[in-house]
Amino acid sequence: MTDQEIELLLNQALKDMFYSVLRLQEKSVSKLANGNLSRTEMHALEIVQDIPDATLTQIADILGITKATVSVSVNRLVEKRYLIKTRAEDDKRKSILQLTEEGEAMCKKHTQFHDLLIQAVMRDFQVSQYPEVLQSMQALVNFFNHLRV
Repeated sequence: MTDQEIELLLNQALKDMFYSVLRLQEKSVSKLANGNLSRTEMHALEIVQDIPDATLTQIADILGITKATVSVSVNRLVEKRYLIKTRAEDDKRKSILQLTEEGEAMCKKHTQFHDLLIQAVMRDFQVSQYPEVLQSMQALVNFFNHLRV
């Protein structure tokens, strides 16, 4: 196989994988929230779950999107009653975010979706018998995290 053929196959595989994951996640989030939640909003909820007293800046940095985009998403999540937004005591310019009971329930459902994905990958790729599968996935993650465009 020539380098050009490999490049074409690799390009197609990466695009297919990327779009498949996006579609799968979009369908899952939509189904969990009855079409009432975007993928970005779900990711924001996950971050708030993982980081106590999360801020807009932290969410923007983790998701790699602008603070303005996060602000719009967070305001929608507050309106939908998934988040509570309060001003920080020490810096009134900073908003502190916390999950409501509805937000916690949504995160729990989304975690169950992730658990199903993990179980399927472990089963279908026999990760416990073939640790190089996990090593390859970690290498790809590291590659994309360090890639500069």
